[in-house]
Amino acid sequence: MPGIASQRPLLRLSRAEFLRTAGAGLLLGPSAIVIAAIGFLLRVNLSTAGSLELILVLLVALRFGFVQATVVSVTAFWCLNFLFTAPLFTFVVADPQNWVSLFTFEAAALLVSGLSNKVRLHAAHADDQRARAVKLYELSHAVLLIDQRRSTSDQLCGLIREIFKVMDVQFWIVDDTTDLLSETAPTQGNQQAYETYLEERDSDDVKLCCSRRVLRLGTKYIGGMTMRGWNIDPLSADAVASIAAITFARTRAIQLESRAEVERDGEKLRTAVLDALAHGFKTPLTAIKTASSGLLAVDHLSSTQLELVSIVDERVTMLSQLTTRLLQTAALDTKEIHVRRSNTSISDLVSKVVRQQEEEVRARIEVAIPDNLQSDQLDAPMIELALQQLVDNAAKYSAIGSPIPITIRQVSSETVVEVQNATINGAAIRLEERTRIFERFYRGSDAVHGPAGTGLGLSIVKKIAEVHGGRAWVECSDTATRFALSIQRYKKEKNG
Repeated sequence: MPGIASQRPLLRLSRAEFLRTAGAGLLLGPSAIVIAAIGFLLRVNLSTAGSLELILVLLVALRFGFVQATVVSVTAFWCLNFLFTAPLFTFVVADPQNWVSLFTFEAAALLVSGLSNKVRLHAAHADDQRARAVKLYELSHAVLLIDQRRSTSDQLCGLIREIFKVMDVQFWIVDDTTDLLSETAPTQGNQQAYETYLEERDSDDVKLCCSRRVLRLGTKYIGGMTMRGWNIDPLSADAVASIAAITFARTRAIQLESRAEVERDGEKLRTAVLDALAHGFKTPLTAIKTASSGLLAVDHLSSTQLELVSIVDERVTMLSQLTTRLLQTAALDTKEIHVRRSNTSISDLVSKVVRQQEEEVRARIEVAIPDNLQSDQLDAPMIELALQQLVDNAAKYSAIGSPIPITIRQVSSETVVEVQNATINGAAIRLEERTRIFERFYRGSDAVHGPAGTGLGLSIVKKIAEVHGGRAWVECSDTATRFALSIQRYKKEKNG
């Protein structure tokens, strides 16, 4: 703010500021001489003249400052001595009481000017705080109106330059994955902000008029900021850094929410398309299946005709199973599925799934069932579908001819089924993909170049496990991949 320099303690003034302050005091000094001369001409006594000089010192202290008031008070002291104490027109004081009066005046003048200067400094400090608060409020309000379609960093820099009169502002943000924030890698334009983040230290350089701040969210460092070419205010710099950190976090949250909304809408559309296609395929597939089954029952077909009809019947069965899975996925996604529990042995479901496999796959399966295995309350068709998918997945992505162990474990709270397969050429599922492979339509980077698939099967397994109070997960090593499905054990008597 203008004039703040003259209010700082004298020892903190620069040489130029000190000379300006002293010069102002020397210009105001003659005013004390004028008042003393007027009092002398009007023949007022020492106390009256001293009161007039004291008022002048007070006015100077209130308007200009302590240094100027001190110069005026000293000038007034010697004027009163010269014109109002005997012998007159000399700087000699004959009566000691006059010395007491003069020093009392000087002490009172200095005390009043000091107090008034403190009041003035306090008022100036309050004005400074109000101005800072107004600027911070203006910035806080402006960041709420930032256009999310444009660069948050560029817009925020412009606002800070405009509101705080800063020549240049830099930002660097950690681990940024969007186009609306700063670049992750430091550039020539934000190198200093990047260095501030690395140093993890706030600083102010008065000579270079530069403030450096680390951007924090709680105890987490998210970036760095530099403000160059401004009248340094550490409190304002701290507040701006906090507002900037919150603004970047808000931008990232809005972007993530928008992306999640887009993904949800896309999933809804895909689910609707799959449901429509599955229902559309179901009727003609049923008709083809009926026709192929009827032809197989005819006795006079030649061997070639019988082989062709068998192929048609086999492929129609596969398409029908895929259609069923699509319908199940649509039902699970729209939460239309209802668990119909019945007392079922999980070992019976595993055996049924094994019998449904082709002979080559069936020969590779090794089932380990504990002797004390108990039945569970579960939805048999749904669990059978999940097991079918796990076995198909193991057969599809395992080394040719390698065993496919199936293990059933049972504890007090859950039943776990594990299906293991030997990895092809030791290529395990990548760590970062082990949770994503349970997402709909997601296929691992290695699976994309492998056997054909829809990316639906494991998502069905996960959904079925969740509606049974369990979960699905995968464990990998260099030699094997193990998919697991857990089912929460359900005691009917609790709800009976």
